[in-house]
Amino acid sequence: MDYYKTKKKSVNPEKNRHWFWNLFFLYTKNTFIKGYKTELTHNDIYEVLPEHKSKTLGDKLEKEWKAQMDENKTSIPKLLWKCFGRQYLLIIFSLVIPVTITFLQPKILKKFISYYTPGHKNLSRTDASIYGLLLIVVTVIRRLHLHNFFLRVSEFGMKMRAGFTSLIYRQLLRMNPSVVQSGKMINLITTDVSEFEEAVSKITDMIKDLTKTVAVCCVVYSEIGWLFLIIPTIILISVFVSTCIAVLVRKLKLKSLRKTDGRYQMIKEALSAIKVVKMNLQEDSYEKKIAKIRKEEIHLVRNINILLFLKLILSDLFHNASWYIVVAISIWFNIHSTAGTLFLIIHSLNILSFGMKGNFPAAIHEVATLIAVFKRIGKILRIKSDESFVEDNKLSPRIQINLQIHTAHNYTLINLKKCNIAGGITAVTGPIGSGKSLLLKVLTKQYKNVTGDLEIVGSISYASQEPWLFPSTIKQNILFGSGYDENRYLEVLRVCALFDDLISLSDGDSALVTDGGANLSKGQQARINLARAVYKERDIYLLDDCLASLDAIVADFVFEECIKKFLKDKIVILVTPSIKYANRSDNVIKMKNGKMQNSHPIQCNIPKSTGTKSMKYIEKNKAKSEEKKSTAEENFDDETPLIKNNTEIKELYTETKVKGKVRFEAYKKYIKENGGMVKIFSLLLLTGIIQFLKSSINKMESVWITAEQVLFNNATEKEIYIEAHEKRHQMLIFLPIFISTATILMLLNTYFFWVLAAKTSIKLHNLLFAKVVRSFMQFFDKNRIGIILNRFSEDILYIDEILPLTFFVLMGFFVGTVGVIILIATVNAWFLIPCILINVFMVFVQMFYLKTGNALKRLEFLTRSPLIGYINATLDGLTTIRTSRIQDTMRKEFDQHQDLHTSCSYMYTCCEHAYHMMLAANEIILMTFAIILFLALDDKMSAGKVGLVMSQIFNLSISEYIFYRMITRFENQMITVERILEYTKQKQESKDGLVIEHWPKECEIRFKDVSLSYKSDQDHVLKHLNFTIKNRQKVAIVGRTGSGKTSLISTLVRLYDFEGSIFIDNVDIKTLPVDFLRSKISVVPQEPTIFSGTLRENIDPRGQYSDDDIWKAISNVNLSLFQNLDEKIDINLSTCQKQLVCVCRALIQRNKIVILDESSASVDSDTEALLQKIITENFAECTVIAIMHKLRYILEFDLVLVVDKGEIIESGDPSSLLSKKNGVLSNLFKKQ
Repeated sequence: MDYYKTKKKSVNPEKNRHWFWNLFFLYTKNTFIKGYKTELTHNDIYEVLPEHKSKTLGDKLEKEWKAQMDENKTSIPKLLWKCFGRQYLLIIFSLVIPVTITFLQPKILKKFISYYTPGHKNLSRTDASIYGLLLIVVTVIRRLHLHNFFLRVSEFGMKMRAGFTSLIYRQLLRMNPSVVQSGKMINLITTDVSEFEEAVSKITDMIKDLTKTVAVCCVVYSEIGWLFLIIPTIILISVFVSTCIAVLVRKLKLKSLRKTDGRYQMIKEALSAIKVVKMNLQEDSYEKKIAKIRKEEIHLVRNINILLFLKLILSDLFHNASWYIVVAISIWFNIHSTAGTLFLIIHSLNILSFGMKGNFPAAIHEVATLIAVFKRIGKILRIKSDESFVEDNKLSPRIQINLQIHTAHNYTLINLKKCNIAGGITAVTGPIGSGKSLLLKVLTKQYKNVTGDLEIVGSISYASQEPWLFPSTIKQNILFGSGYDENRYLEVLRVCALFDDLISLSDGDSALVTDGGANLSKGQQARINLARAVYKERDIYLLDDCLASLDAIVADFVFEECIKKFLKDKIVILVTPSIKYANRSDNVIKMKNGKMQNSHPIQCNIPKSTGTKSMKYIEKNKAKSEEKKSTAEENFDDETPLIKNNTEIKELYTETKVKGKVRFEAYKKYIKENGGMVKIFSLLLLTGIIQFLKSSINKMESVWITAEQVLFNNATEKEIYIEAHEKRHQMLIFLPIFISTATILMLLNTYFFWVLAAKTSIKLHNLLFAKVVRSFMQFFDKNRIGIILNRFSEDILYIDEILPLTFFVLMGFFVGTVGVIILIATVNAWFLIPCILINVFMVFVQMFYLKTGNALKRLEFLTRSPLIGYINATLDGLTTIRTSRIQDTMRKEFDQHQDLHTSCSYMYTCCEHAYHMMLAANEIILMTFAIILFLALDDKMSAGKVGLVMSQIFNLSISEYIFYRMITRFENQMITVERILEYTKQKQESKDGLVIEHWPKECEIRFKDVSLSYKSDQDHVLKHLNFTIKNRQKVAIVGRTGSGKTSLISTLVRLYDFEGSIFIDNVDIKTLPVDFLRSKISVVPQEPTIFSGTLRENIDPRGQYSDDDIWKAISNVNLSLFQNLDEKIDINLSTCQKQLVCVCRALIQRNKIVILDESSASVDSDTEALLQKIITENFAECTVIAIMHKLRYILEFDLVLVVDKGEIIESGDPSSLLSKKNGVLSNLFKKQ
């Protein structure tokens, strides 16, 4: 599907490096150096590692899932175990290293502290030095293992995410389009599968901490005996409370995911039909609906995060309480402990604290979330794919139909009995709602409520009623995965009348098509859509009203040259409301009231209607022979560059990439939306008070331990003994008070922060949508829907959950780091020197990393946009993809996009862990300095001070490490705010201008030298238009497809900036607010668009009219199938029925200017007559502008403008123009 070939990437240096290089992450050196010197680009991304390839991982998962489906025993956890279990066990097995260190480190620390205990005899200075050296060695080993371990865990999670993304996409390609919910699928692939990475990390942390817990319990048991049972008891209580909270979190998470699905669906719907949204002034309506669902979604997210931090706070409480309870009970039972033993317990609890406070609760939350994700993914994967069509070359192609088509409630819609189609052109015709398009949905297996027999033998190609084009070149839209056959390709261009269009495009068939073909006319879209279908060498061609958007000459040419001649030896089923084409077909199936009336050529029955003038003219010219068919190829010159083989390659999904550091403006905006500096400082102050209480708790523990050491030594001096007893008594009273106060303040701090974060998320999201939806159309022409949706999915996810979490943790560890440094400095001021030097070193390391880290993070976001764009295109064209049988091609290209994203993500992960490795040096340096200082000042150091410093060095190393990680991560994540702010700066449609009361009155429209170009570097599509439309005139605008008719309408409602002036009642429309202008003009769009929701919301999106007004409009268009205004609209409405709903919108508004953009293109003759009646009667007092291809009622209009190549080549009353010999209108009319 993609038109450009992926450039050859450099091999990832990790692949061939020595183990020593990999151990110390030295293979990232070149990336860091290049990233520091210059901005990294797509070209710097390495080739994906073989074991990370999307195809490899998807194949493995798909094979195992098929085996489970065959056994009818499907399980996502079992699937994971089968495919990734062995690899995960190897990762877990490596935990023997940190577990061993966890067991040894407290023992070594106790020995080192014991050297400073008064009266020690068994330890010499040399022994203390050896134990100090051992502490440094085990710390180095622990750090080396830790960062390599986490890299492998991240890699493992990334592989799971990539594999399941590929597997879900493959399942999407097999699913029936009728059961696919696009918002849910996008959320599943963009959000749900990302949970695998986070879940693997947290669950592995939990397993690691569980093994450490066992080791710690063994160490503590060896020191204090049965009292060690207090620690696992408190841990079990903590886990129980966390599990209860996790159950509640899981329920909230499922609700929030459903809200997210709905939000994605609504945003995608609005963006996909943005022109209609703008012309109907539905921006406010969508803003309100999305704001409502967003508020509900974010409140759930807020409550989830508060509950998660409640688990952390309770875990912190349990950690502090554990030591207090152990010491208090030992005192109660008169069990005395040395300072070394008590500090060993503190150090052991510190090792467990990060697990109890963070990893255990987070892992339980992730398990709960993962269960919800498993359920959602399993539900999709268990949907069975449809049966394949029979493609036996030995059998003659045929279609045999003997079935009934029902609604979901078993009401029979269509009853077809013994209908056999074995060759030729079969036209399916009939009135509105008779089931023509529904029949093709059944044949393409889009509709499932069917009973009876349906046999299709032969390969199928399908052209949908609403053209589906994907972001690529015109050529690739036609080839669509098929091999290039130049002769066939050129013939398809000829028979689909595309030569003239390609000549007019500067890039020929290499011109890029935007989402849905928005940069092409409806007729061009329809012919490219048809060309794709007929280029495929198939037995059966299903063409759903593919001629409706074409002017008469082009439609006749395409029917004759393409359908009748090019496909003469094939089975062709053509749905058409046109009796003319039905008469020229080999067979006819006429549908009425869901039944087949006949199956033979039918006569043209002219409907009785108000259009008597046109009917007389048709009768007058009926006997005349038809003019020779227009041959588009006559205008084709062999020298004309239709096929651009050497066109410069352009990226499909280009985004503006900000370079360097995140701009200060992003921080300023984020802080402002968080309540401003006053609230941020208030939170910092509260966090500082909490840290003061925590430091006080640590200091009190040190004082208590010193007192216990005095009591253990049975001090002989009475004063010292009494003082130690008093300190013990004070600590027993004040320590629980400080712990309780700190816990309460942490609860308040957490609540206030997440309330602010929730408000920020709502504001930024709603601001983003408001700015996007009110941007000029050039913004949507430039940016693919996939790129825009990426802002509303991945970027918003960061702002909702990840960025505020990082910000909150950053504040906590900033204050915590300062607090710990001050606490250590109270022992000896010399410790300030290494603390300052280490922080200076870490700042330089951070500066070195940030340029590379930011660039890779931006690239990670940018390489994700094509994935979402590809999924979005697949969802829109799923039927065409399935009938074209190019699922393998789609899968292959999707895997290529994902491989690029995976490689970039892995590069970022490797560089991040290399950065963490450099940060880890702080613990080693500080510990080395402390040991040297203690050994130098051994006579002046007590066991309490040494124990306090050594335990706090552990805390400080963790605090500083996490603090600098959070600074870097915060800046990386602030890129999402930067990306959102980028979209909020887009040029907005003007709300300024004159609001004139009771305007317009006369409704005279005057174009003065109007020109339009969609891009500054492209030719004008409208050229110096000058004409006047008088009050109440009915004006028809006709012309060949792509001539500029719809562009003319775009200027009148100001969808695009244009040159020149347009006056309505002598008021230049550029001086009016856009919303005010559009509120005075009713538009029935070219593409009939139905929005999800009720009938009322579709007809009256702004809620302005009464029920009586709405029912009156419905009655005027004969939409009798609706019984309730508040019933959901069925997505299976025919195009004709959708068009009538759009007409209802225009009727109810009662505007004096009405625009109908090819409103009769896809309707039957009865509905066409009804639309003309509405123009004549309901819009009698209005100025009406109608773009037309069907000219049956042309004489009912007062003025006709014939447009060609952006210029008006004929204008006047229809009678004069029709009588003009060799006139353009006359020739078009004769072709009707």
